[in-house]
Amino acid sequence: MKNRNLFILVVAILLFITFAASTSALILSGMREDSPEVSVVIDDSGSGRWTTFISGLEQAAKDNNIKLNVVSTGKNLSLSQQYKLINEEIYDGADGIVFQVNSSRGTENMISDISNKAVLLLVDTSADTDVDVEGRSACIQVDNVELGRALANEVRIAFDNKLDGKRIGIITGNLRQNALAERFKGFTENIETSGAEIAWSDYDPVSMADRVVRRQNESEADIIVALDNNGLECAAEYAQKQESAPVIFGVGISIKNVSYLDDGLITSMVVPNEYYMGYQSVAAIARRLDNKLTPMEDEKIPFRVVNRDNLFDESNQRILFPVVH
Repeated sequence: MKNRNLFILVVAILLFITFAASTSALILSGMREDSPEVSVVIDDSGSGRWTTFISGLEQAAKDNNIKLNVVSTGKNLSLSQQYKLINEEIYDGADGIVFQVNSSRGTENMISDISNKAVLLLVDTSADTDVDVEGRSACIQVDNVELGRALANEVRIAFDNKLDGKRIGIITGNLRQNALAERFKGFTENIETSGAEIAWSDYDPVSMADRVVRRQNESEADIIVALDNNGLECAAEYAQKQESAPVIFGVGISIKNVSYLDDGLITSMVVPNEYYMGYQSVAAIARRLDNKLTPMEDEKIPFRVVNRDNLFDESNQRILFPVVH
């Protein structure tokens, strides 16, 4: 009887140990279990220009059980530097890549290679790509031609369409990116019938502030239009130092530009919904990783026109200051 009881006790202990070991294994496997990894490679990732975009990324990562890594980058990386970073991320286990190309030209081979190894979502600007019948990559961005036209409309509205004799300076942003080239096209096509003259157009990622001063000294513009967030900050900072400041318009998203708008340094600002762009980037990759038959598809994000009168409207506040839950 004692032997029988001892046997039962031993079996019970063994069963308990087996159960505990199995449970521990399940817990441990759940901890490292297939949370897909998505890495984000964007220019100057620590810039305030990306705050709302990264908020969207983070919310989608939470909602879709994605491990997110926004790669720390400096300003003005070359394509080869970006390519190297992406390959390092894939080697370290990234299943998906969110990528803002620094130049849209000559990217076919690079994009084909990346999308063969990971799900790829281009953001902010499109790039040269080969035909992708399998839907392994896509691009999410604003309709940049329409955005440029909307910006020109804001200039027209502010001057009651009386622009004869007015001179416009344009901070173009990086025209090697399709997005900026398309914004420039949309703006210039819309403004050319207004009677205004283009006094200058320029961009230098390193010393744009100095170049604006030089351009204004050489050929002063009454209006400065910036086609990207950094250029708009530069234009507002220039205007801040002038006794007779030019009227400033542009594309912006950073807290700094919101502050300049609120202070009246910026007359009107076009704001792409970058929170939505960030959210949809991760969500699209998650869908593709969950089902390889789900093709990646290009998408256009909305934008809004914001000025001092509507800056604190609820709909604009949600775009400018999104909350991650």
